[in-house]
Amino acid sequence: MHRGLAVCPLPALSSVAIAVFVLVVSGGAGSVAAEEPWPRFRGADGAGQGGTLRFPRQWTDADWAWTARLPGTGHASPVVWQGHVYTASAAPDPADSTRGERVITCHALADGTQVWEARLPGPLDRHHAMNSSASGTLVAGPEGVCWLWGTAAGIQLVAVGHDGTRQWQVDLGPFVSEHGYAGTPALHGDMVIVAVEHEGPSFVAAFDRATGRERWRLPREPGRATYATPLVLSGATPQVVVASTTHGLTGIDPATGGVVWERRCFPKRAVSSPVAIGPAAERLVIGTCGDGGGDNSLFALRLPGAAPAGARAVEPPVAYQLDRSIAPYVPTPVLGAAGLHLWGDRGVLTCVDPATGAVRWRGRVGGTFSASPVVVGGTVINVSGDGEVVVVADADSFEVLGRTALGEECRSTPAVVGPRMVFRSKSTLRALDSLPAAALDRGAGERSLAVRDGQR
Repeated sequence: MHRGLAVCPLPALSSVAIAVFVLVVSGGAGSVAAEEPWPRFRGADGAGQGGTLRFPRQWTDADWAWTARLPGTGHASPVVWQGHVYTASAAPDPADSTRGERVITCHALADGTQVWEARLPGPLDRHHAMNSSASGTLVAGPEGVCWLWGTAAGIQLVAVGHDGTRQWQVDLGPFVSEHGYAGTPALHGDMVIVAVEHEGPSFVAAFDRATGRERWRLPREPGRATYATPLVLSGATPQVVVASTTHGLTGIDPATGGVVWERRCFPKRAVSSPVAIGPAAERLVIGTCGDGGGDNSLFALRLPGAAPAGARAVEPPVAYQLDRSIAPYVPTPVLGAAGLHLWGDRGVLTCVDPATGAVRWRGRVGGTFSASPVVVGGTVINVSGDGEVVVVADADSFEVLGRTALGEECRSTPAVVGPRMVFRSKSTLRALDSLPAAALDRGAGERSLAVRDGQR
């Protein structure tokens, strides 16, 4: 067994008993609980696709479907599974700032009621001002949720059931970085995939979802810490794509942990997560790297075809490369109807041809961004670091459609499940409903709900 990989089954936690709510949104939008889940960072396949329903372009505090105060602070993005919203926070011990609790919470998507919380006591580290002690996003599946938290002393992979019962915990070893820890796992079938790439011993590994037992491990070269979420590509030949400061972009066989392809293309740190675009036969994998100075790069790799079993790893060709101000550093790109949207850290949004990288339009929204954009209902939505939701048209030209203030810091990406969008700011969850059909008929999508109703 690898050093530090003791699997610790943990006892059940008490939970708050509540009724099961099924919310039907006015206007015939349908049941929230019946919609597809948003199980991981940026939803299915990490693609940030929120569907076709239209949401308000700007709104007021009176328009939230619900708000819920969290038991701590953090930047973990919300995920949704079977009518429940999961996120995580951290709260320091008032008597000792080096220790505290991290808290996984489950809220009802219907009304924001807290269903249960799982408290994880442990050490707290210093971190970058834009990081937190609860920055990684959970991943949800049929058996519950998994989460990564860590300090310089050690990274913990924790599994919790949908009833709040802690199932097991694995110590993944120390983490060496100037900015502190923030990692997000991925699920593939009955395995949890994690990437631990930093200035110390690095690896990508798979763990049995039911037991926490390690299934395979791929050693990696150490380098500057990486914060990208692994991307699972399903299909006839599944792959796990990881972005790494040292290794660039790598395709891994999830059954064995073997490298299928790799392109060492990144001159800088990898923070944003890889995304795949296009049909399987013409699929491109997009990854970015950069630094705080804005010297960023984007690489689009053309994936190789299926290789025979036992074949050596291949190096996929670069379809195109974009540099400097066009490429984002932290926000992950998103594909919309108008093209591939690159939401820059410093508030410049660029839309490019997804096949060639040719710029279609650019525009400045202002602010600074750590969250990643999502596309929904003909718009591209992101949240600035100071908590301003910016809605831009997913169209042939740049147009800002609306701005709404959350009132506190935000570095989390919203989740969209049918007629409901969930935002997480530093210490608060909020839910917003899509526009009813009658409001769309009156053109109210261009105004806030408060203006539309004229009575709130």
